[in-house]
Amino acid sequence: MAEHDFIIDNGTGSAVRTDLNNLFQAIASNNSKSGALTTNYAYQWHVDTSDGNLKIRNAANNGYVTIGPVATTNFGLAPLAGATFTGKVIHNYTSSLTIPSGTTAQRDGSAAVGMFRHNSTLNQFEGYNNGAWGAIGGGAGATGGGTDEVFFESDTNVTTNYTITSGKNAHTVSPVINSGVTVTVPSGSLFVIL
Repeated sequence: MAEHDFIIDNGTGSAVRTDLNNLFQAIASNNSKSGALTTNYAYQWHVDTSDGNLKIRNAANNGYVTIGPVATTNFGLAPLAGATFTGKVIHNYTSSLTIPSGTTAQRDGSAAVGMFRHNSTLNQFEGYNNGAWGAIGGGAGATGGGTDEVFFESDTNVTTNYTITSGKNAHTVSPVINSGVTVTVPSGSLFVIL
């Protein structure tokens, strides 16, 4: 650990040399010290060994801004190429959020429950659940003239077993009979094939 006031005092040759060595040690160690530095400059880097964080002095030279922990990759900051968030992410804006969009062939090869995307082949939003991708509300189907949402489109082939959610009813116009798939209908629910 080393800090320096970044001022070389007048002195004997050995004293000046010692002061210079201390200066270089402070630079080499990013002014590492437990707590705040004794002498501060605007935009000065500082590794606070009391909490393990890299900090930078603010422009007003009256406090430090924490960059992140030096022992953590990217100082714990999310890289542009992708990141995993372990806490709640709040989007505090009113415009829109762009979600992944791609063809059916570009779906995630290791899909997991809860994934959400836009399918540009089917022109619909979709989510992954129960081992399959499915349309998200408002994502499947066509619209009538103007803004009339009166048509629902479904696939022409049935290839996946399905269990209707308890307390819900379902209908389909797809050829479920003799398709080899099983549709499980919970007690109290209705399943209509048109």
